[in-house]
Amino acid sequence: MAQTFIGGSVNSYDTMGPGQAGPKLGIYSEEATQTSALGTKKVFDDARVYKYAHWVAACTVGKLCAQDFSVSGTVSVDGKFVSSAGAAKDDYTTTDDVIYLLDTDTFGTADAANVYAGGYLSITDAAGEGYQYRIKSNDLGTAAGLMKLVLYDKLAAALDSETSCAIIGSMYKNLRINTAPGTDNITAGATARSMTAAYYGWVQTWGPATILADESAGTIAAGSIATVSDGVSGAVQPISGGYTQASEALITSDFDFTPIVTENIVGFFMNTATDTEYTQVYLQLSQC
Repeated sequence: MAQTFIGGSVNSYDTMGPGQAGPKLGIYSEEATQTSALGTKKVFDDARVYKYAHWVAACTVGKLCAQDFSVSGTVSVDGKFVSSAGAAKDDYTTTDDVIYLLDTDTFGTADAANVYAGGYLSITDAAGEGYQYRIKSNDLGTAAGLMKLVLYDKLAAALDSETSCAIIGSMYKNLRINTAPGTDNITAGATARSMTAAYYGWVQTWGPATILADESAGTIAAGSIATVSDGVSGAVQPISGGYTQASEALITSDFDFTPIVTENIVGFFMNTATDTEYTQVYLQLSQC
């Protein structure tokens, strides 16, 4: 008897298969108007997983892409919790799910409404530290640098004007090519097609994928670990980028771990590869 496959009738250009519900946009298509929730999953029987995403900048096919942190994220800011009027506030409590932050160095006119929606507010220090809250929506207030955050849940612990916090945006919003040397480290996945800026489509997060290879500094062997390239935007490279440790360092305190811990691991190589060509990688970023 000939072998058969569950997904034999799956059409990657359209629906997932007979009787299967889900987004109708095919993985080789894009759209200007959002038709599915960001992060919606499309799964194939061969283990490939795709997430519905939004691109803030154009990105060609077969490239790793990442959240543009300059658009969707902030580093930790200290003591910026205020009232809706911008005055220091010491009494955010577990009844609150709307909070305000005031920082002209962090928030400005480039922060459009809902640029942080679907992301996460992390309390990094002082009152309430250690808690994380998902952001439902955001908007700039009337005062310069005043940011309003609406949370999905009420606070689990009180905050005050000395509390510190940081924001990470949605993994699947404001994507662009994963820039070398890895300044956008929140890698979302690989493009299934070339994407237009401000459009919606699919980013592959798991399973066999075809991605640009950077073999300029090391040999890509089947089964070896694949990381974000630190030399070519959107590419994958062998772990450490082919770095060779000086032999004398192996027995001294000069052993340098930096080259093997600075770039994200995204999966493993399924095949050998030649520099500047595209190669097969088993992505291991998100199955869920």
